[in-house]
Amino acid sequence: MIKIVTDSTAALPEEYVKRYDITVVPLKVAFGDEVYRDGVDITPEIFFKKVKESSIFPKTSQPSVEEFYQAYKNIFDKYPDTEAIISIHISAKLSGTVGSANAARELLPQKDKIFVIDSKLTELALGVVVIELAKAVEKGAKVDDLIALAEKMHLHSSIKFTVDTLEYLYRGGRIGAAQAWMGSILQIKPILELRDGAIEPVERVRTKQKVKSRIIELTKEYAGSDPVKIAIAYSDNYEEVLEVAQEVKNSLNITDFYIGPFSCTILSHIGPGSWGIIVFKEV
Repeated sequence: MIKIVTDSTAALPEEYVKRYDITVVPLKVAFGDEVYRDGVDITPEIFFKKVKESSIFPKTSQPSVEEFYQAYKNIFDKYPDTEAIISIHISAKLSGTVGSANAARELLPQKDKIFVIDSKLTELALGVVVIELAKAVEKGAKVDDLIALAEKMHLHSSIKFTVDTLEYLYRGGRIGAAQAWMGSILQIKPILELRDGAIEPVERVRTKQKVKSRIIELTKEYAGSDPVKIAIAYSDNYEEVLEVAQEVKNSLNITDFYIGPFSCTILSHIGPGSWGIIVFKEV
């Protein structure tokens, strides 16, 4: 038996968590002294309500070593015949979550059965990989197969997204003050991507409509006529993103399609008005 552990940034729909018995270790979102477990004590709806009502900027933190230790121990206690745990998480360039998982692993007598993977991804991109790993486990895949599948999916992925304001990325330490200032002064709408686990700029455009058209265009260029899995993540703009989803569905060879909200952890760094498209080529 192989069990899968991930973190709350995977933004996994509850149906998949239950279907595949996936353990989700939450990151934390704090508004001052108020600390919430992502996906447990706080949802995107609550998050946006607090952002509007509070003058305090949200901060995030990784799960503790103890939380990972308990998650792993609970699995081994509940399923003594567990042959391995695949623990796959948000990019190490974005969070210290992988570090906490590795430190917890070292504390357990079954540490050789725990395989911690830096997905180099986050959000629904990580979520889709977790779902595919769970499906592979169900079909009898071994540990080496699962590790190889996670790496292959990362290498054949494209993640383009946009933010309504650069302030959140700046305050979260993901971009410099000059970039944030220039963006706000010029009303620039950035197109960003997750490249090798880090957030990198792609292009700058002047309007939301141009951002929408360009991200869809870049998605089509990457996908071509190949069969692809698509995931679309949104913040407080579900209706707007539905239009994007429809256009993408009408123009690509899609084998699997997912749409869902960003986790509160990631929303703390990108803010309202954000959305993105994730593409996995079927290889």
